[in-house]
Amino acid sequence: MNRDDSLILKYAAEEYYSRGLDYGGKGLYDEAIENFTKAIQMNPGYAEAYCDRGHAYIMKGLYNEAIEDWTKAIQINPKYELAYYNRGTTYCQKGLCDKAIEDLTKAININPGFAKAYHDRGVAYYNKGLHNLCISDYKRAADLGDGNSRQILKKFFNIDY
Repeated sequence: MNRDDSLILKYAAEEYYSRGLDYGGKGLYDEAIENFTKAIQMNPGYAEAYCDRGHAYIMKGLYNEAIEDWTKAIQINPKYELAYYNRGTTYCQKGLCDKAIEDLTKAININPGFAKAYHDRGVAYYNKGLHNLCISDYKRAADLGDGNSRQILKKFFNIDY
């Protein structure tokens, strides 16, 4: 494949990716998945397409497929905080709290200002009965501007923070 062919494929992959985002925004997840898949076929190193296809899978309740896509996105880009975050929250939903904490911690290490990652790691800690760590993460999320964490501290832990 020559340079021109490579550029054409990259441009086409971006077009399919953009369509996938549009379909996903309209709640048309099958169409979104189809377009993200085409983008990936044209550009197998397209981490964002894997990440967003994972989101479309989640919206259809396909947790394992979503986890596979986020894992692939992380393999392509080990600093992709959103892929770690998404995979971590999905692990938490599946009751795999240790894996959730590991991924959410990686997202936080990449972006220490990621309030939602602190909040959701707090959820995982809570589910494991680690309330002190949960409270600490909710406080950090609140410090970063997450109002939901502040409300939870007040309502469930009687902490006015």
